[in-house]
Amino acid sequence: MSARYAALAVAGLAIALVVAQDVYPFTPLYHTWQYALALAIALAVVLAYANAARRGEDGITGKRLLVAMAGAVIVDVAGLASGLLGPDTGSVIGTPGTVVPVPALGAAAFFAPVDDAALARGSSGVTLRRRNAGEVALAPAGRRVLGESLVYLEPRPAAYVDAFDERGGHLTITQPTNASFLSPVLLFRERQRIGAFDVPFDTFAAPARHRIVRALYFTPRELAQFSHAGAAALAGKDAPALILTAADDAGKPLGITLAASGQSVALGGIRVRATIGTYPALAIAAAPATWALVAGILLFVAGIVWSAIARKPERAGGLGENSVPPRTSQREGDGLGEAGVFAPGTPAPGTLAEQSCTPIVPDAVTGGFASVPTT
Repeated sequence: MSARYAALAVAGLAIALVVAQDVYPFTPLYHTWQYALALAIALAVVLAYANAARRGEDGITGKRLLVAMAGAVIVDVAGLASGLLGPDTGSVIGTPGTVVPVPALGAAAFFAPVDDAALARGSSGVTLRRRNAGEVALAPAGRRVLGESLVYLEPRPAAYVDAFDERGGHLTITQPTNASFLSPVLLFRERQRIGAFDVPFDTFAAPARHRIVRALYFTPRELAQFSHAGAAALAGKDAPALILTAADDAGKPLGITLAASGQSVALGGIRVRATIGTYPALAIAAAPATWALVAGILLFVAGIVWSAIARKPERAGGLGENSVPPRTSQREGDGLGEAGVFAPGTPAPGTLAEQSCTPIVPDAVTGGFASVPTT
């Protein structure tokens, strides 16, 4: 009995660990040896119980639970294969309005164009297009299983930048160090160490004014560590901000300033307005086969239900499979009542010798019954 419950608990835990790959795909745990070891131990426990139940050591209930154990084994093996053989979780970062091939999926990812309002809301999506298959549109909170991979959108820090000259004329923004040369959207692909913080940064230029601007992205928690009054005020609003530094083409520093989202600031002879928000990257994670998860969980539940139904008739009938029928007393077996006389309807002994010993009167000495010979 205890082995049965232990095996069911371990099987349920293994199924939960495998289902977690779909629920929390961004966790790096699934490709570690600790995760593989946990599933391997669970598999050994389930198989050991199944072998004992097959030999009948847990009765009819154990044999019916073999269905549940088979389902747990299917899910466990699928999780092991995904964790050991599947690729690590990776991200595809695309510039708004561009197409990026994704060979791992046999598809092309179309990153939607975005304006400053959409970037501030974080509402942009990605569309996957595959040959001889329908397109897959991914929303910010959506996820899809494609073959042996799980795809979803991962929001990343981004900023939509506008630049103006002293008269208010709009300046063209370029990104000389990025593939997205003419895009006004900074995706902060690189990181830089600033004191105790490792912060995202990006670079853009205003060629008409020979200005190069470097942008560092700070979260509210990081801003709270600065003694600058403006940084503390922004941290209190729970809003990220950028620290902008400007230089000319020769690298000569021209200034530094703190810029909140949507705020226009003067820097190095130009005015810069940055709208801060998020833009999605396409995340690809290994996932257990969907058919294995569905089939295994259904078998696991069906086996438990079947075994539970098998035990109810045993309890309701009053006689279990190991019950012993009540024994009949010697007197009842001989046809004698409690007083030693024949019970009603019981035939008398057949021979004369047997009839001669028929008890009919009490014995005065023993308090029992004495036999009176018949003639």
